[in-house]
Amino acid sequence: MSSTGHTGRPDASDGRVRVPNRWGEGQRLRQEVLDAARRLLREGGGPEEISLRGIAREVGVTAPSLYKHFKDKSELLLAVLDDICRELAEDMREAARSAPCSDPWTALRATVDTYCRFATDQRQSYQLMFHIGPTLAEPQSSAAHPGHRVMAVWREAVQAYLADPATDCGQNQGASSLTAEDRTRLLWTGLHGQFGIWWSTTRSESGQQLLVQLQDALLVSLFGRS
Repeated sequence: MSSTGHTGRPDASDGRVRVPNRWGEGQRLRQEVLDAARRLLREGGGPEEISLRGIAREVGVTAPSLYKHFKDKSELLLAVLDDICRELAEDMREAARSAPCSDPWTALRATVDTYCRFATDQRQSYQLMFHIGPTLAEPQSSAAHPGHRVMAVWREAVQAYLADPATDCGQNQGASSLTAEDRTRLLWTGLHGQFGIWWSTTRSESGQQLLVQLQDALLVSLFGRS
């Protein structure tokens, strides 16, 4: 790809100096950098393989220009991960809000269905969530990790359902002793594990039907219904 093919801005390698951003354009450049990083990652470059210089070429700027927005590659990848988690969390929360306010189970199901659609329809972005994370430095707190955005939505949906007076999870004696936090974590890890096994074994139509059945079974085990 030529250095001017994507944005029309010349790379400094041709001897020209990039004109400084006008007011508000710095934020636009930052988003262009994040979009370019996600594009390169989706095209098969692992987090350990892409470089700031390669991302700068993709955007059409010099590598030093990136340091105005990200101090290093780790910070840039953290921002990419935050973008993905934020988008997923917003979609999940919007799905829950679209359900009738008097029906928290429908809201929880809508949250689950939105997450599952994201995992299947945007598989590359979904897998990036769990591929980028291990390459980053250990966060100082769990709240500092972008995944807390998605976890927060899971908590909202699960807690709203459990707080409903009509809710009865007692059908499953094993699940009756679980806290709301237990159910939240088991729901997310259970769904993610099912996708991991499905991608690693079979992606046939019958396999996808089995995936749906497993998702329903997980909900039954945690909440007594599907």
